[in-house]
Amino acid sequence: MTLDSESNFISKIDCKFPYNDREACLSLINEAAALSTNSMFMVIHEICRVPSSAKDKVNTDFLIGLLEETKTKFNHPLKDMVLDTAINVVNGHDLTVDEAMLRMVRVKYYKGQYNALSIMYFSCDDKEDRLEPLWDKIISEWNNNAT
Repeated sequence: MTLDSESNFISKIDCKFPYNDREACLSLINEAAALSTNSMFMVIHEICRVPSSAKDKVNTDFLIGLLEETKTKFNHPLKDMVLDTAINVVNGHDLTVDEAMLRMVRVKYYKGQYNALSIMYFSCDDKEDRLEPLWDKIISEWNNNAT
């Protein structure tokens, strides 16, 4: 896997996930699994953060089914936490800001898992903007430790 192929894949599905086509969704899940963990987390991100333009076209059971499909396609220490968070988001259950922050701190130890971090960031209603400084700190740490 190259960073270019991961980046191309993410660009291909970012805000363009085919919610109305189950077979296309499954194909993208398989493609992501063959690319990288960050690509899988991007698929999960798209599944749990349906844009408002598609919300009336897809139901919760369909989204949960897609998340279930991702479970068997990859292994990673963050997988269970990310899927738990995604399921909460799909079901309309926000995490507390404190829980989201704790989960973001767990993600920080897995450099480059930007989409896992993004799922945590968007998992709550952060009215006081407490997550932004933590987001910036983690991204900065990852970028400063680039190899």
